[in-house]
Amino acid sequence: MRTRTPDPRRTARFAAVGAVALVAGFMPGTGAANDTRTAEADIAYTCDLPSGAQPVPVHITAELPVSTSIGTAIRLRDVALSFELPRSALPSSPEAEPAAVSGSARVLTEVSQRGESTDVPWQGLEIPETSLPATGDIALRATGEVPTITPRSSGDVLFALGQLDVGLALRAAEGAGGAPPPLAFSCKADPDQSAELATVTVPPQTGVPPTGTAPEPSGDTTPERSGGAKAGRARALPAGGVQPPADCTVMTGPIPQVPKPAHGYMAGYSNINKLAGAIRFSDPGHLRLNLNTSVSFLRCPTGVKSWLTTDGTLDHKGKAQMPPAEATFLTFGFMPTTAKVELILEGRIDIGTLGDSAPDPDTKKYKETTTAIAPLRARLYDVEVNGEPLDVGPNCRSVSPMTLKLVGKGASGAGGPEGYTVKTGGPLTGYADVPSFTGCGVTEDLDNLFTAAVSGKGNYTKMMQSPLCVEGVPANCPEPPKPKPER
Repeated sequence: MRTRTPDPRRTARFAAVGAVALVAGFMPGTGAANDTRTAEADIAYTCDLPSGAQPVPVHITAELPVSTSIGTAIRLRDVALSFELPRSALPSSPEAEPAAVSGSARVLTEVSQRGESTDVPWQGLEIPETSLPATGDIALRATGEVPTITPRSSGDVLFALGQLDVGLALRAAEGAGGAPPPLAFSCKADPDQSAELATVTVPPQTGVPPTGTAPEPSGDTTPERSGGAKAGRARALPAGGVQPPADCTVMTGPIPQVPKPAHGYMAGYSNINKLAGAIRFSDPGHLRLNLNTSVSFLRCPTGVKSWLTTDGTLDHKGKAQMPPAEATFLTFGFMPTTAKVELILEGRIDIGTLGDSAPDPDTKKYKETTTAIAPLRARLYDVEVNGEPLDVGPNCRSVSPMTLKLVGKGASGAGGPEGYTVKTGGPLTGYADVPSFTGCGVTEDLDNLFTAAVSGKGNYTKMMQSPLCVEGVPANCPEPPKPKPER
């Protein structure tokens, strides 16, 4: 690994690019090269620990191609960061000495080619729970998937490691009281060294002269795959009905990921405004999700963000629906009415998570907002009015699916997740417009009756999602808990 003298002008330019502003010469792709090697680097970092600035050597390994062709993605596999944390860095309390530690890491990686560079975040690298030794430093290892990079011109593509952010949660020994407070810290690579991990060769195409990469994107343009740009708005990303905020511009993506199958449960309440009541979905619905199908990077008014997509379905006895719920109302304010309600998924659940690329300076956490959209058709049956059965037939349903849009806000990083995250669950809230009804009644047409009594706009919904079981993490995934509805 060759030594490189830092250039102050180069450093200033990197800072101006932004956390994940990919140059137009690097675009997402799904190709792969055949010849690979394992690259290794030992980089000296200085970490801002509670006990003061301390040196922390970091060993990085990754498998990547020796070379690739123009337009073929460079995919780094088996990325791993290993380092030893001084025991003195861990907080403790008089009542509880930490017994184990877990968390996540994020590395800002410089990718450069033909004189143009950008910073790409490798975030969400997981640090599994590690038992603390009786004495001495704590050996930690962070692993995870990272974005791919596709060169659009010839010339070596160089990967170099930058700032490292670590968030750790500490667990006390069983019966030892409360856990010590979490720990979050940042580390910077020492400037008097090369921080290069590897170089991938991209030879020129036969008979085609090499070209330079496009200029760095500005705040009011969005690079396209063709090299053009759209001004001042977010490019629509293929995530079903979920899109990032309109005031964000797509800098790169979507970058396809290898999704992880997961499942969990969801229960809650949905208001029916016209009936001044709510339907209680106490029997939790079974969620089956494909986690992290793609990642994109956006420039938003509040900073650079990541956009992770997930999709999935419902599963009740092999059918894509919520379990039936029974509701009782005073129809038109005086007539007691009970009915069973099914919410049938027509299509898929689409989920998008907008996440910060830098931690909050106060909490040391990465804030995120998740939006889930599901097209659901409502079906009514087993209706009783004043205790007498009302035959509505087998096809009393909303004339079209209603779009249920739910939002959850949370954060991850130092001290573990809080609020709502897709993996750990929590409260999701939103509103739905109930369409008019059709197919109601056997001997008489009851469509207008149910449309007048039930249909309407802005019906508030609150669902509680359980933590997910991510298949294979761990290998024997426990059954997720079934949440209880919360008003």
